[in-house]
Amino acid sequence: MNSLRIALCDTRRVLKDRQILFWWVAMPLGFTLLFGSIVGNPMQRQVWIPIVNQDGHELSRMFCEQLRAEGFNVEIRAATEEASVKSWSRAIVLPATFSADILSGTPAGFTFLKGPGDMEQTLTAQARVWHTIVKFTGAMAAADVIRNKWNEATKEKLLAELSKPQLLSVETPSHPSLRPPPSGRAFTLPAYLIMFVLVNTLMFGGVTLANERAQKQLIRLMAAPNSAVDIFLGKILGRLLQPMLQILILLLSGNFLMQVSLGDHPLALLPVILCFALCCGSLSVLLGSVCTTEQQISSIGLLLTMVLAALGGCWWPMELVPPFLQTIAMFTPTYWGLHGFHQVMYFGKSVPDILVDCAILLGYAAVFILLAIPLFRLEKK
Repeated sequence: MNSLRIALCDTRRVLKDRQILFWWVAMPLGFTLLFGSIVGNPMQRQVWIPIVNQDGHELSRMFCEQLRAEGFNVEIRAATEEASVKSWSRAIVLPATFSADILSGTPAGFTFLKGPGDMEQTLTAQARVWHTIVKFTGAMAAADVIRNKWNEATKEKLLAELSKPQLLSVETPSHPSLRPPPSGRAFTLPAYLIMFVLVNTLMFGGVTLANERAQKQLIRLMAAPNSAVDIFLGKILGRLLQPMLQILILLLSGNFLMQVSLGDHPLALLPVILCFALCCGSLSVLLGSVCTTEQQISSIGLLLTMVLAALGGCWWPMELVPPFLQTIAMFTPTYWGLHGFHQVMYFGKSVPDILVDCAILLGYAAVFILLAIPLFRLEKK
């Protein structure tokens, strides 16, 4: 009970700080809103493709517009730039006879060039080009551009055919547990939650511990009476309650204000919240035990948070970084905290699926506590 009183007293002291609303709520939600809007949905990103159009006919320009309608970020380049296409990741070169061959009934072709770059996007581009060819060919056959010759009426008929919806489409049935990878605000909310909870816990928790030791508040707690174990456990428990409260506020705010889903089993978030909060709290006590001044804690805490946030995937999706960095990320608690939140919130997972994440976070917490025990001091030397 003595440890609980100490923890509640520390929590009340933190909540009385006028800046806490800004650092706990306004900053994380602001970052989530801003960067979530900037990042958007990577699944809807357009594939950039430059086109060297050597054919000045309207038909070739309509083909380019159809590529744009298929989701390409089309960039028309001058015919004089054909020599530089080898340095591009991908490109299409339409020959000067492209339209003339089609209108004369002669097989027409063009060049699709592949250069160094993202192979996945190149394959996506190839698939979309094939889809465009099939649709454009079908529209030309329906408009009978070869027999009708090229005129305004044929052009209007071809445009009408291209604007028609496809008669055959493939639809993927959805299920609440089958979600795309998190993106936009759905990614930034748990990512910045992890980062700001960690930095706030390290800063507030570490600084207050160092100040209490310098001002002899810790040694005065022995007169309550409290044992050194009671004080140590109270400081750990207090720095567990604070991040838990902040996480709950951010999750509920993100859900109500930004419509960020909490998953199929929201209660499964509680073990992840508890384990990550304990990890942050124990690291905070360790930092406050190692450092003696507020400046040391602020400098080391901020640097440590930025490194762990970057390596753990809070700044960018882990799929975008090289494999060796993905391996390094798995040795950080921020990675497992973020992974646990994503498992529940966006992939419909429940408690059994996040046991590994929780176990690893508890392991980190145990290591931090064991390191802090011999370093924890009640008064400044």
